[in-house]
Amino acid sequence: MNDCDRFLEALASDHLDQASLDHARGCAVCGPLLPELAPVPVTAGPSLSTVRGRVLEELRTTPLRPWRRDAARIALLQGAVAVVVTVFLGTRNWSSPMAQHMALAIVGAVLLVLVTLGSVVALAPGRRRPRALLVLVPLVPLLLVLSGNGVHTATTMRSALPCLVTVVLTAVIPLAVGLALLRGMALDAARTAALALSAASTGLFALHWHCTDGSASHLMAYHALPWLALGLLAIPLRRALPTESHVP
Repeated sequence: MNDCDRFLEALASDHLDQASLDHARGCAVCGPLLPELAPVPVTAGPSLSTVRGRVLEELRTTPLRPWRRDAARIALLQGAVAVVVTVFLGTRNWSSPMAQHMALAIVGAVLLVLVTLGSVVALAPGRRRPRALLVLVPLVPLLLVLSGNGVHTATTMRSALPCLVTVVLTAVIPLAVGLALLRGMALDAARTAALALSAASTGLFALHWHCTDGSASHLMAYHALPWLALGLLAIPLRRALPTESHVP
């Protein structure tokens, strides 16, 4: 009988003598069988209730994100930009003898609501309200066409292009501010598109009173299409920006 057999026999009889212990400590086969080298039981981690309590305490002591203040600021900014550009361009369309004043007033009120309250809805916590704002995507172009006088005056691309440029340039500042605010929230394509469409509506509001071309082709190609393109372009721009908070 060799030393390993003696150790196993002593281990089975629960009478380990010093010679067997000395052998096991130096033997690669018998060493792991020593009771003193048995695996230490894993202690349980913190309970779920403890973790939940810590999370609730962290939420209680962390100040809430002041989204209402940010939303009010960008709403005022967009409203100011829309009014300033409208005053700068003038109201030739409203003064035109072919203007449909009732339709212009109704659609102008819708655009003003979108300019001022759209950003508030887009920045509201949760996901339902920003998505609900996107129902205006097909509605706004339809309203623009219905309020138009049907007369095609911008006969060349060069004469029609200023409308597209106005929509894009007027939206630059509100869109930049909106994207900066969205960095404090979780990445959400619908929220980004809703805020961008609200910012781009500043140019639509100004052109609504200024542009005398009321044809459906002009309103769709040089008013509604750049408005929609800005809403889609804002999504990859937001993805390229770092996110400071993942709060939805």
